This record gives sequence, structure tokens and C-alpha cells, in this order.
Amino acid sequence: MNVPDALPTLAAGSHDADHGEACVMEYVSLLAGEDWSDRPECTHPLLAHEARTTNDLLRDSDRTRLVPLIGRLFGTTEDTPALRARLRMAQTRQVIALLEPGARGHALAAVARAEEWIDRESTDDDVRAAFAEAVSFPLVTGELDADHLAFHDGASRMFPFVLSPELEAAEAYALTALVIAHRIAASGECRADCGNEPARARRMVKDLAALVDVYDAVTGRAAQEVSAAQIRELADSLA
Repeated sequence: MNVPDALPTLAAGSHDADHGEACVMEYVSLLAGEDWSDRPECTHPLLAHEARTTNDLLRDSDRTRLVPLIGRLFGTTEDTPALRARLRMAQTRQVIALLEPGARGHALAAVARAEEWIDRESTDDDVRAAFAEAVSFPLVTGELDADHLAFHDGASRMFPFVLSPELEAAEAYALTALVIAHRIAASGECRADCGNEPARARRMVKDLAALVDVYDAVTGRAAQEVSAAQIRELADSLA
């Protein structure tokens, strides 16, 4: 097993085990006793993706905010269409919370539609219908600064990158709701400063913790908190 000789420092990007640095997911792989990786098998792919993104956006001085989540990301191995849909709906609600209250209607209706598909059988035609709705929702850019607009515009274009044979209608419609929420935000209705990467990253830490809460609620997992001392002890035992 490829493991570090000493406890590494949290840093942006991916790293070799012997370079003295690690992203949050490499720490999780260490905790799990897996081969050193930023994509450990012990973490749900959606949670791992959000953790890597947050890790890389955070300033060095803020990255320790992720430490309490290391133990919670470990052991999130269940994966079902309903769980993925619930996680995507939670992400959508996080974006909706940033919108002006009067602009939330379309996104909330889209979340409700996704809810209706939970535990229902779906076909490829249903997934295509969700995709068509997402791409047809108008993107009308408003009075946001360039970085703020670029964030929501880019996030609203994610649908083609998540299409897969495993995608079912509940998740597809949850993704549609997420696209709609970002497009509404891009129209000038976002109240947050999403163009400020350090500020957005700090908010993403809280959002990631909330996504793990959703995972735990859906799966019934009782997560155990892991302290920094326990992580150090594990690293010493594997070295």
C-alpha cells in the first residue's frame, strides 16, 4: 500500500503520497486504509467530487475547515438512483436559498417535479424529456459581475457531462431543477457573491456537510466522528 511516512499537509490539487501534501479526499483514502487516491472507493462519487472542488477552491488558511468532514466522508458507499436524486435536489435547494425570494418559483416547481419521480420507474424517453426541459430553460444574463455570471452560467451547462446509462428520471429532473436554479441566478437574481471564490468555497464547506447529512438521512447511516488525533494515529500505524 502506498502511504505517506508522516501526516501530510492539506493542500490544493492531487499529490503523490510521499510529497508531504494531501487533498481532503487523499486524507479519506488514508483513513479508509485504501491505496492513496483522491477518488477512494469508500466515498460516494458525488460527495467526493464536491469535496475535491471545495478543497481546491479554499485558501490555504481556510482548508482546515474540511478536517471535521474527513471522518464523515469515509464510509459513504451506498449508491441508488433515489439517493443520487435526493443529493441533487439538496444541491438545488442550496442554490435556491441564494436567490431573491420572488425568483424562486420555477426552481421550486422543478424540485417538486423531481420529487414525484422518486421510486417511479422511468424510461430513456423520460430522461430525454428532462434533458430537453433543462436546455430549453432560457438563460438571460443579468447585472452580475463577470466572475459571478461565469460561475452560474458554467454550472447551468453541466447536464451533458452527467448523462449516463444509469441516469433515471428522478435524478434527471433533479438535475433539471439545478440547471434552472443556476440560470435564474445568472439572470441577476442571486444575492450571494458567488464570483468571490474564497467566500464561495467557505460556503461550499457548509453545503458539503449538508449533503453528507442528506446521505445519512436517506441511508440511515450513523456516522462516527473521527478526530485529528485518530487520523494521526492511523497514519502512524500505516507508515
